[in-house]
Amino acid sequence: MIRTRRLLVPGALAGLMAVSVLLIGHHYTWWTPDPPGDPQALTLRIVFVKGMGSPVDRPVPDISVYGDGRVITTLPDRQVVKDQRLTHMAYRRVYRDARLAGLSVSRTLHSGEQILDAGPTVLTLLAGGRHKVTTVQPGARGVRVWMINRLIDGLRSLSRGDLLRPPVTYRPAQMAVIAWRPQETALAPTHQTVPWTLRPLPASQHATCTLFNGTEAEAAARLAASAPSGTYWRSGSRIYSVVFRPLLPDESGCAAISP
Repeated sequence: MIRTRRLLVPGALAGLMAVSVLLIGHHYTWWTPDPPGDPQALTLRIVFVKGMGSPVDRPVPDISVYGDGRVITTLPDRQVVKDQRLTHMAYRRVYRDARLAGLSVSRTLHSGEQILDAGPTVLTLLAGGRHKVTTVQPGARGVRVWMINRLIDGLRSLSRGDLLRPPVTYRPAQMAVIAWRPQETALAPTHQTVPWTLRPLPASQHATCTLFNGTEAEAAARLAASAPSGTYWRSGSRIYSVVFRPLLPDESGCAAISP
C-alpha cells in the first residue's frame, strides 16, 4: 500500500501541472475585457503616416478592425483594399494583444533618433468607450514597441484559421473623388489623358471632394481600376488630377478624410 501511494503522488502532481498550464493559457486568452461588439464600431486602426505626403493624398488607413471582426487592410501600394473577417477567438486575441501593448492609454513613444522622410505610426484603440491614440515615432524602441510590432505583424499575416472566410476585395458603399486642376506646365507628357465618364467634376482651381454613393460609387471604383495611378482625366474642356478614396464603414463623408 505504501508503494502504491508513492506512485500516485507524482501522477497527481503531473495532472495538477497540466491543468494549471491549461488554465493559464485560457486566462491569457480571456482575461481582457470583452472587445467592442458593435459591428460598425472602429475597434482598432493602424496608420503608417508618410514622411512627406501631398496635401491631396488621403490614403485608405492601412489596417482597420471593426466590432464584428471585420478587418480592412491595404496592400503596400495602397491601390488594393482587402476585406477579411476574423473568427470570434481571433478577434478577442487581437483586442487582447492591443491592450497588452498599452494601447488602451493615449501616449507618444518617443525616439532619440532623427530619421528623415519617415513618419510615425499612429494606432487608435476603442477602450472604455473612447478612442485612445498611441503615436510611435520613427526609431522608437522598447518592449512596448516590440509588442506593437508583433500586433501589426499578426494582422498582416493572418492564417486561414483566424478567418471566417477567404479575403475579398473591399466594396465601398461610398467613394470620395478628390480632384484638382494641375498647372499646364506641370502636366507630364508621358502620362495619358482619358475621358471622365462620371458626373462632371467641379470647375474650381482648388482641390475639391465629391461624394459618390451606391451605383455611382461602384462606377467610380471601376473607373479607378481602369487607369494607372497618375492618369489625367478630361471632364468637359478641363484636365484634372484625381484621387479615388473609398470610404470605410466608420467614415460618413468628405469631412471624414479632411487632412
